[in-house]
Amino acid sequence: MRKKIFTLALAAAFMGLWSCEDDVVIKTGDTGILETVEGDYGGVKSEAGAAQLATLTVFGQEAATGHLFFELARPAEQDITVTLRADEEALKAFNAAKGTAYPMYPVGKVSLSQGGSVTIAKGQTRSAAVELKVAAGGTEGTTYAVAVTATTDKGVMLSASNSAYVYLVKPQPAIPDSKKGNVRTLCFVEVNDENILNMGEYTMKGSGKPFFDIVSIFAANINVDSETGRVHVFCNDQVSFLLKHADEFIRPLQAKGIKVNLSILGNHDESGMGSLSAEAAADFAKELKAYMDIYGLDGVDFDDEYSNYSDDPNPGFVTRSRENYCRLIYECRKAMPDKLIGVYEYTSSFKDSPTGSVEGKSAGELVDYMCYGTYQRYVPGREANMEGLTKAKYCPYSLKINDEYNGGWYGFDKANVEDAFDKGYGLQVFYNPKPQLYSYDRYFSAVSQIIYSDEVEWSGKYYTRTSATPNQGVKMGYESYLGKWTATSTNSLYVYIDENSTPRWWDWGGSHSFDVRIEEKVPGESYYIYGWGTYPEITSKYPCVAEYDPYDGSLNIAPQVLHEGDAEDPETWELRWGTYGTTSSYPAGDIRRFIWKAYTNFDSYSLGGVVNPKGVFTLYGIGGRYSLDTFHTVDGTLTPPHMDVKYHLSENFKLVKQ
Repeated sequence: MRKKIFTLALAAAFMGLWSCEDDVVIKTGDTGILETVEGDYGGVKSEAGAAQLATLTVFGQEAATGHLFFELARPAEQDITVTLRADEEALKAFNAAKGTAYPMYPVGKVSLSQGGSVTIAKGQTRSAAVELKVAAGGTEGTTYAVAVTATTDKGVMLSASNSAYVYLVKPQPAIPDSKKGNVRTLCFVEVNDENILNMGEYTMKGSGKPFFDIVSIFAANINVDSETGRVHVFCNDQVSFLLKHADEFIRPLQAKGIKVNLSILGNHDESGMGSLSAEAAADFAKELKAYMDIYGLDGVDFDDEYSNYSDDPNPGFVTRSRENYCRLIYECRKAMPDKLIGVYEYTSSFKDSPTGSVEGKSAGELVDYMCYGTYQRYVPGREANMEGLTKAKYCPYSLKINDEYNGGWYGFDKANVEDAFDKGYGLQVFYNPKPQLYSYDRYFSAVSQIIYSDEVEWSGKYYTRTSATPNQGVKMGYESYLGKWTATSTNSLYVYIDENSTPRWWDWGGSHSFDVRIEEKVPGESYYIYGWGTYPEITSKYPCVAEYDPYDGSLNIAPQVLHEGDAEDPETWELRWGTYGTTSSYPAGDIRRFIWKAYTNFDSYSLGGVVNPKGVFTLYGIGGRYSLDTFHTVDGTLTPPHMDVKYHLSENFKLVKQ
């Protein structure tokens, strides 16, 4: 995905029992809050940066898991044994202080690993984590809570602000099965820009199941703490926002049957998937498990980019290798046997992918899938370079579907999807959707008709990045283009007289607008467009014809004859690609030498585009300073009607309905 991403830590800090309920805590390193009075103080905290009242979701009959630890204000002077326990009295105190009325989750369904007992070693400030298991047993639709407090054997006092940690617990139905065939669909969403809820608005016409099986939040990061040397998860503000609001953004997708993963990306330091020691890999896998459990995520996708690997690694790190990457995958599978584990790879050396085996398990056996990340390029057979990886677990043809790739159509070859399906590849990957720019139902249908023998429908709803409330969008279709529009060019050119009294073309006249009217020609097939371009006095009388393409939903204007000369008007008017130029009919220095020149060698190219969910569409041309405009033939040469216009409009055109 090769994109520079800077992040902030989403990590545990000192947030009290009575602290803000909806804060995701950013690590600051300030522990002074617990040292304002004499004595040894400590408190109960949650892993994965979870603030008070983080929600644990119980899906169906599956247990939910919290991860808790005890932290001291200063290093222990001797080994200290701490015992954590679920405490209903602490919850009552919380409710009384906050004016809430959360009922305690059934105590018989709550347990702590190791009996809740952990040790803080001499010289350390925190214990290892214990798991809080919350078994199925509550009532769906009810929000419960579990308060956890602690006692110690060495007279450590609980900080008044950290005397208990409270998780909310919400029972929900089991995640439905989204399986539609033998091919999984996965979409990586750049959450710095887009809302993952958009991916839940595409469903199969026949079965009603979601088109996407997996949506991956792109991306959190792997980083090393410069003080401790420990590798951990970092999340930027946008990822933190989603985790904090998991009930609003993650749970609705899961309720539809879509798995939601967290992507892990390198972040410009020594830590990376291929450089962790065995101990560091195991520790990082445990932290990832805490994120999966606490935020109710379904898996992790690794993308080994942007790490600054060292040839002289520091303690806790080893020289980068694919086998080390395999070790990390093994530790993740060991820690999270029920979670999805995916790998994104693209380099010619394969150094960004795992291979080899650990404890008799090959990389291909340990992962759920891998995908090739050079978009719109088809590489059948590449999976053989990852030990034990089968076609059923690989995507050799990942598709980038942002505006850079014209919503995915640029470089798309349906034959590659067909060939991959026929060969038995079991994953289709999409990257970087722009759901406010494109409605993808036709594009996804081009794929789904091959892999599922079914079409994709769009609900007509779209979400802005941080909103859980949908907007009603415009569905793309023949009727979408009818009506009156204001068209605005991205550029324009004009002739001016310079300081030496010499006429010259100036190639940046800015954007200019004009009005057009689009009417029906052949229903469902074509249109008349009145008033197009630089010479509306011609095109308002002789409209150009545009074709509707039902395959991708686009409107397209090709070079054409607007009017054949007749008795009423003997001139033949044409629409051709043109740009600035000169003619030899006039001497140098004569302004009439500067003309808008036609190029018939581009007659096979169209000006085309699609209406977006906001009801706006952009017509894209052939680039440069070219545009489709009006010409007639004078002395055997295609010539513009006249040059008595200030600006010649060019390049692309954005149309907004009036």
